[in-house]
Amino acid sequence: MAKTFDFVVIGAGLAGLNAALTLQGKSAEVALVEASDRAGGRVATDRVDGFLCDRGFQLINSKYPSLVELNVVNEIDFIAAPKVIEVSLGDSRHVIGDPRKAPLSALDKATGTIPEKLDLLRVILQRSKKDQSIGQALSGLGTTYERVLRPFLTGVFLADPHDVDATYGKAVIRSFISGTPGLPRLGVGELPKALAKRIENLQLNTRVEAIHGNRLETSNGEIIAKKIIVATDPTTAIQLLDLTEPSPMVGCITWYHRAPINPSGTARLIIDGQRRGPVINSIVISDISHEYAPAGSHLVSSTSGVGVNESDVRRHLALMWGADTREWALIAKYEIAGALPLHTVGKALSQPIKISDDVFIAGDHRSVPSQQGALFTGKLAAELAFN
Repeated sequence: MAKTFDFVVIGAGLAGLNAALTLQGKSAEVALVEASDRAGGRVATDRVDGFLCDRGFQLINSKYPSLVELNVVNEIDFIAAPKVIEVSLGDSRHVIGDPRKAPLSALDKATGTIPEKLDLLRVILQRSKKDQSIGQALSGLGTTYERVLRPFLTGVFLADPHDVDATYGKAVIRSFISGTPGLPRLGVGELPKALAKRIENLQLNTRVEAIHGNRLETSNGEIIAKKIIVATDPTTAIQLLDLTEPSPMVGCITWYHRAPINPSGTARLIIDGQRRGPVINSIVISDISHEYAPAGSHLVSSTSGVGVNESDVRRHLALMWGADTREWALIAKYEIAGALPLHTVGKALSQPIKISDDVFIAGDHRSVPSQQGALFTGKLAAELAFN
């Protein structure tokens, strides 16, 4: 016999969790169904040989409006990361970041002139030109763009800034300036875990095979819903709803190495200002939270594009860190084909949430590709469905 609900949310990633929580807050009858054995989607942490490995390097911005509204940060033992990065140039590393934390970094000509650095604020606050990329908008900053912003933002977007829409790119940069990035002590997976504990009806290991009107065919039988919110990845969403092609996705590989000797000790992200190899960025993530590595070990998290081999990554890490990486042991490798939606030049920041009177879509592919984008669209889809 089919189960019947007023609302069914498909997918228990951040968007689906917030959609279900929003409907619960309105005293609605809602079921959240998830194909896997856990909530969280792309936000997950594995324990591998005593190390904590997030499925893809990702910090949590505790100042995201949706996280503030959910009041969840105080439940995940949050540790702030430095708002300072290091730029590898030749045989040295140069500090740059929040002037309150690294005031002398503005004077370092290796990362750009003082006028270039001061001009960044003006550029990100001014309105973008039509069909302009964030790379084009920032390219006038000269050395600061080429050695700092371009490699840094490539890690943020997982794409060259010249392929990313300027309006979206500026919104992301502003969120970094005003935000407080960091990690839960036990990994990013603690965020969806905390939200999932609030869900009254979470059905794991329940894959939705097809949607026929208000009927859902699932691996655990039929479900009938008055209204449906699809909060899956974009490919699954178009398959379930027979829509047009999804937003283009970009991929990456996250590499985790155990380093017997800590090459950092500062918890700062490092980028290569000369882009001498495949590594986009790297960080000793156990410097942020010591729980990421057993006592006496250090865990290095590094991001590269797809189609990259470990020997090239190891060689590049040796250049970036100025360290001998031959004794670094590979702990885990995560190749994520669809890590982020790509906001191409000219693409609108928001895509339709309402598909029909009874069907809605949520996910960061409908808004800004970020945790904030996922959470925001989940709430928006729930409010549209409820009204």
